Amino acid sequence: MNNVSSAQFVLQARKQKYRIMETQRISFLSGLIGAIAVPVILNAASLSWDPNRIAKDNGIVVLVEETAQPARKARLNVDSNGVILKGYDAVAYFTRHQAVKGNPAIQTSFGGATYYFASVADKVAFGKDPSKYVPQYGGFCAYHMSKGKLKDSDPTVFLIYKGKLYVCAGADGAKELRSNIDENMQRADDYWVPLSRSQGRPYNPFGPH
Repeated sequence: MNNVSSAQFVLQARKQKYRIMETQRISFLSGLIGAIAVPVILNAASLSWDPNRIAKDNGIVVLVEETAQPARKARLNVDSNGVILKGYDAVAYFTRHQAVKGNPAIQTSFGGATYYFASVADKVAFGKDPSKYVPQYGGFCAYHMSKGKLKDSDPTVFLIYKGKLYVCAGADGAKELRSNIDENMQRADDYWVPLSRSQGRPYNPFGPH
């Protein structure tokens, strides 16, 4: 009986030791997991939701699309108030064949410029077909445009060519322009690029800079 009791005692002691060791192991693992999890949770809570910052911290390159810039307006020879032709009536060039000063009280806007007219009738005519009356090359000197240059014009020096209005900086330039008008106008057209291609900027691939 003593031998049996001793054996049972030893077996129970071993079982008790095993239970203690298992409990200690589980407690150790629980503590280890808690030690790892707490800093992670605290770190996550302290982060603000900033995709760019998170990507940067992790070595990820983020391409941000910039806000589209508004399209630039066409180059126009206007004054500080946006008035073109220095206030001369664009329609009068065709109907009266002379430069006539417009009335600021009779005005309209077209293509980013303000036009003055000598009469309400001229304003109405312009409104029906603006492209017929607007000065070519944004109101800049047609002669200098044939040389690939932007230059202010004198609205009293003008010519009508193939139904279009052209103004020049002076009488000498207008005379030179007329001397070989077809070739000069073609050259000026080649320098002046439509708005759809370069926002109305002069184009000069081979000529003077």
